[in-house]
Amino acid sequence: MNNRVLGFMMMAILFVFNQSWADETQTGKSEQISIADTEEAELSAFKYDLGNVIVSATKTETYQAEIGSSTTVITSEDIKKSGKRTVEAVLRDVSGLTVMQSGTLGGQTSVYLRGAKPGQTLVMIDGVEVNDPISVDRSFDFAHLVTDNIERIEIVRGPQSTLYGSDAMAGVINIITKKGAGKPKVEGYFEGGSHNTFRESFGFSGASMDKIDYSFSATGLDSDGISDAAGGSENDPYHNISLSSRLGYKILDNTELSVTARYADAKKSIDTSSNNPPYALIDMQNYTSWSKDLTTKFALDQSINSWWAHTLSFSYHDIRRKDKKEWDPVNLDNVNDWYKGNNKKVEWQHNLSLVKWNTFTAGLEYEDETGSSYYYSDTYGPWVDKQNRKSVDNMGYYFQDQLKIWDRLFITPGIRIDDHEIFGSKTTYKISTAYLIPQTGTRLKANWGTGFKAPSLYQLYSNYGNPGLKPDESRSYDFGFEQSFLKDKLSFDLTYFHNDFKNMVDFDLDPASPTYYKYINVGKATTKGFEFGTKFLPVDTLTLGVNFTYTYTENKETGQQLLRRPKSQVNFDANWAFLPNANLNFGANYVGSRKDSGYITDKSYTIFRLAGSYDVTKNLQVFGRIENLFDNQYQEIHGYETLGRSFYAGIKGSF
Repeated sequence: MNNRVLGFMMMAILFVFNQSWADETQTGKSEQISIADTEEAELSAFKYDLGNVIVSATKTETYQAEIGSSTTVITSEDIKKSGKRTVEAVLRDVSGLTVMQSGTLGGQTSVYLRGAKPGQTLVMIDGVEVNDPISVDRSFDFAHLVTDNIERIEIVRGPQSTLYGSDAMAGVINIITKKGAGKPKVEGYFEGGSHNTFRESFGFSGASMDKIDYSFSATGLDSDGISDAAGGSENDPYHNISLSSRLGYKILDNTELSVTARYADAKKSIDTSSNNPPYALIDMQNYTSWSKDLTTKFALDQSINSWWAHTLSFSYHDIRRKDKKEWDPVNLDNVNDWYKGNNKKVEWQHNLSLVKWNTFTAGLEYEDETGSSYYYSDTYGPWVDKQNRKSVDNMGYYFQDQLKIWDRLFITPGIRIDDHEIFGSKTTYKISTAYLIPQTGTRLKANWGTGFKAPSLYQLYSNYGNPGLKPDESRSYDFGFEQSFLKDKLSFDLTYFHNDFKNMVDFDLDPASPTYYKYINVGKATTKGFEFGTKFLPVDTLTLGVNFTYTYTENKETGQQLLRRPKSQVNFDANWAFLPNANLNFGANYVGSRKDSGYITDKSYTIFRLAGSYDVTKNLQVFGRIENLFDNQYQEIHGYETLGRSFYAGIKGSF
């Protein structure tokens, strides 16, 4: 199937260039102008909705319709209508994504993109890589990420290692904060609800003299919560303080300096799982987890002339986590651990547009990650797992070419070379294409590429580590089409995807010492399926949307389904602006059954939500929402409790 997709792309390229060459040789430049005029007239007669502008897919501002990869853009307005306050809640409605949370607010939250491991998806905040460098699989925990001060969330599905290197095998999720504009504005809100849950936020933004723009927000979240352990009696409270800021200064008309920063300080009471059947969660007392996460980026953007622009940036991500369990008379043990990691990256990107139908992007980046950890437990006698401070670096070079032919055919090939300190050189490549048929409202798309994931510091240097590890590798492709009717009031899309992973790092018996477990390159897996979505606007004030994802996963070593990946997921969303100053949002999420650890099957479930808002005045709004509307009982992860029906309401003001 890979060869068929690649062949389709190459035939499209050859066809277009053959036609262009024939036109030029037979009729000359004057007729080319006539053809261009004809194409422009056709496009004006048959308008095609190009979608939102997205940056993450190509590292340049590009319309979604011009990209061969499957993309989703969630705007701040979308988030506002849904009433959702955390990013993990927002991502639950995206096709191809599975979100699994260990318990309630603040519980560890992982995202599986098209069935891949959480660590095989790159997560960024304003372009800063925030995957945890000291976690086992270098994945990102979405537990503490709130939606305040977010301008949009961009999701790009499919292999993206060509632009982003390691961790982008399955795709990229980029959270972009708001940029200040216009007159100074101050806003804030207060919300209260079930389980003594309170949120408060304050922010200000604006711009001055066309030189300076600024935005800042501070959010507090506190909840008494419930017991994360199913059947437990002790509540597990959660506290979170999040700060977000963005500052830009226009040094010259063609030069701008920007600084972004985000910080989260969270504290969560936790429970622990049993290592024995039925693998239930144990209701623990005096067991607390802390997390402090900082991201910041300095960027210099400059347009040298009309066809050459470049960006020089430095980004830094630092995360510190620790868990501590005090001795108690029921569970006679102590646990104490901490994890410290950071990631530093310098990147220099150049965009060259010598002609309007071609943009060439080239860049180089140097990345260094450092981490250390310590774990102590006397549950089964004193046990210590200590990883001394270690670091690895990587130099990457990437090249991409965006071709736009008659504003109909868009072809984007790319290649990247990484030089990693541990395993040496690695080359990845990709080609994607999209073709628009404005007359019928049709878009065809296809994407094929390779990816890799470097082993984490923990997999390399912990007690079970292996410095001889090689990177995970993947080959992936997807293709599909989108179709709109009734002047874009009705649309649907269908995409098939296929991923093959090999040499994946797994925790298994060491072939050289069969009685000892360590991390080795043995994993092989396949994930494949399709994503279907439709959107309908029966009237201007009502929007209905539904998407369905089918994902087949298989561990090629065991023949078993991969853990915590449901075969079927359905998401529904209805938004009704029933008055000029009032909005109502209704949503539902169905998640099918899935395998969990210990050969346990978690049951399927469906949850519903309702959110509404009313603008009392131009600067005053009241809002409310109900989560788990019909009080369904379910577990996302075996042994972890979830919230029943919950009510929240608040007030928002601005001036």
